[in-house]
Amino acid sequence: MIPLLALISLLPTDPRLEVNGLPWLAENKGELIRLPNRLKDQLPPAVWNLGLQPSGGRIRFRTDATRLAIKLEYPSKPNMTNMHAFGQTGVDLYIDGVYASTAIAPTTAEIGKIIDHTFFDNLPKQDREITLYLPLHKPVAVHAIELNDDAKLAKPRRFAASKPVVFYGTSITQGGCASRSGLSYQAILARQLNIDFVNLGFSGNGKGEPAVANMVAEIEASVFVLDWSQNNPDPASLTAVYEPFLKTVRAKHPNTPIIAITPIAASRETVKWPQFRAHITEVVTKHIAAGDKRLTLIDGLTLLGPTQYDGLVDGVHPNDLGFQWMADGLAPRVAKVLNLPPPKLVDDRAITVTSAASAQIKREQIIRYIWGAAGFPKNTKPASIEKNAKSPIAKLKNAKSIETYTIKMEAGQENTTHHFIPAKPNGKLIVLQHGHACTFDDADDPRGGGMGEAVDQLLAGGFGVLAAYMPHMRPTQCRTMSHAALFDLKMNDGSALKFFLEPVAISLNALRPRYKEVHMAGLSGGGWTTTLYAAIDTSIRTSYPVAGTIPLYLRIGGSVGDKEQYLDEFYKIAGYPDLYMLGAMGRKQLQILNRKDDCCFGEAQHHARRVGAAYESALRVYEKDVKRTLGANGRFELIIDETAPRHMISPEAVKIMLREMQQ
Repeated sequence: MIPLLALISLLPTDPRLEVNGLPWLAENKGELIRLPNRLKDQLPPAVWNLGLQPSGGRIRFRTDATRLAIKLEYPSKPNMTNMHAFGQTGVDLYIDGVYASTAIAPTTAEIGKIIDHTFFDNLPKQDREITLYLPLHKPVAVHAIELNDDAKLAKPRRFAASKPVVFYGTSITQGGCASRSGLSYQAILARQLNIDFVNLGFSGNGKGEPAVANMVAEIEASVFVLDWSQNNPDPASLTAVYEPFLKTVRAKHPNTPIIAITPIAASRETVKWPQFRAHITEVVTKHIAAGDKRLTLIDGLTLLGPTQYDGLVDGVHPNDLGFQWMADGLAPRVAKVLNLPPPKLVDDRAITVTSAASAQIKREQIIRYIWGAAGFPKNTKPASIEKNAKSPIAKLKNAKSIETYTIKMEAGQENTTHHFIPAKPNGKLIVLQHGHACTFDDADDPRGGGMGEAVDQLLAGGFGVLAAYMPHMRPTQCRTMSHAALFDLKMNDGSALKFFLEPVAISLNALRPRYKEVHMAGLSGGGWTTTLYAAIDTSIRTSYPVAGTIPLYLRIGGSVGDKEQYLDEFYKIAGYPDLYMLGAMGRKQLQILNRKDDCCFGEAQHHARRVGAAYESALRVYEKDVKRTLGANGRFELIIDETAPRHMISPEAVKIMLREMQQ
């Protein structure tokens, strides 16, 4: 057994590991504390001492290790009356989002005594995501994480939001009285939504002091959650600090969402608590009325109310049940504020498309949902067509000429497609839909999606190529509006899903007379577009979604996608297995997933313990179901690309497409 890393000194510099939840980690030179050392003399002493307890701190990485152990040092033994050793001092291990084991401080803990704990030994050698939750109420030094010497390390999955959710509050916020560090309401919420978080709860000392407000406002957050008041001695003291605290955060972060929570219920609360609720409500309501549209008020009694005292330990602090209730209540609200997927996605494993008749009915339902009474845009043509246009891909070898189409849509939406005409045409066209990138010209980009090479290979095979972008994902309009914001646009009828599909449909209206066959492929969000478009338009002879979709019931974390990929009311009409059926019935759909994908739907984004099956085994289940239901009425096949090194359309994937389309 060889110690792999001395975490205190090496974690900040090792790109394969992450420490989350400690925003001043780099400034503090790797010390596992919650507050910046430079503010020690400016903060209240009690706040500073509590900040040495790394509640919310997490160490995350991926590994194929067969052994995982940790070396810890605690300054003293567990000593709380309302939290046992696991809750106070525990370092929780979660594997693929599922709890596995806890290391704790023994009754003999003291400075200088190293505690060795083995989380697991002799596990099968397979890729896992490791999360170590640091203690809620006791300082700790992590001297080493030990793995078997041939273990590989890689970065953990990405969070759904680029910045953490920052919580400021009392002992309840700090984690009192969860039975384990992974069971604070923030930790539960973060697993539900796949978000990062910072815990700035201070037991008995969440009082809103100006110095603390300034410190909280230093952090770049996706949202601030203010969950405090109970530690203030009386309503007058709260009145003196609550609105100034709110103004301090808002002044530094004018566009960042802020959620203000009033106190949850307590079986032994004092008369001041209803007064605290009233004051917070008054202040927040006033600011919202004055135009702060990024401010949200949540009544704490809707998270844990007076009929839920079984969720309390000592009449005040939640237990695990109480924290679960709080997380469950907060999750949909935080998801809405951040435009994130809901904590529970539609269970779409059932297949309802079982015949040609049911397929026709389902297509009509989908078209009616997307376009309303207007229906599928069969006759609309591009607003303009530029002949002999400049190529959007610089080094094409096999294009005779390029046409650029401008597509104008409802609600002021506009997009572009490019028609590449091959030097030696075979009379067949393939639509190639890009994902979340703003250029097809990526041949010289070592992290590119392989789109430039794919276009050239397809042209070499004699295929015309219609290159299409996702909304607000083209060179002249790159990420100018989030996909979630499209669903807030005012439309005459239907859904914003139309903005993803119409550029292809309208371009094909102009191109179909020139081609005897039409096929379609796409990467990532383009793979999703391919899945949905092929389900609707039966003229698509074969389709190839690459790293684009899996059924919702298998999606976790980085595989959830943008709003268009999980929209509840739509996927209740047709889940992904139904869409696969529609795209394959009477035709052919080959779904390609990259095992080594570093973004979406690869083995690194799959949580075997949470899903209940290993990566390929879980995927083969829905493939088998679709194939069985489809029978001899079409062809659906899942191909796991072992050659693609990342999120891309690999040369091997293009070879598969060419071979299939030439049959």
